[in-house]
Amino acid sequence: MYEINLKIQDEKELYNPFDESCRTLNDNVSDYLAGQYGKKGISDEIVLKIKCDGPVNFERIRGAFQELIREQEVHNSNQKRLNRIKQLWLLCIGIVFVAAAILLDGVFGSVPVELISIVGSFAVWEAANIWIVENPRTRLAKRTLKKLNSTKIVIEQSDVV
Repeated sequence: MYEINLKIQDEKELYNPFDESCRTLNDNVSDYLAGQYGKKGISDEIVLKIKCDGPVNFERIRGAFQELIREQEVHNSNQKRLNRIKQLWLLCIGIVFVAAAILLDGVFGSVPVELISIVGSFAVWEAANIWIVENPRTRLAKRTLKKLNSTKIVIEQSDVV
């Protein structure tokens, strides 16, 4: 079990000061949590302990935490879709340029044909890079978000609302 301790004086410190509905976590809190989650593997059970001097509304905190996870899930989903589009686009461009280099081999000199071939090869390489590097990163982020969804939140103070 991995504990993340968060010390605040007032519940309002957790929320973005511009969000009067208190449904959005403060950027500093989000960054702190992301840094703490990054230190542990996704196989560990996570407990978020919030220590507060004043009264705390557990449901509001849980809702803001869930909203943060939903935002990250949407961002991750959008990134996955963008990666697919970029991958397909780069692969198509790469194939067209490599095919053009093959077809133009006898028509133009070797330098222009090589440049066209290099551009095509680079595009195919970038598509492969997305497949090999970026897609596993988004899958890991998705698994991490599932783990975050099961994070247990514990409030340590005297006045729980």
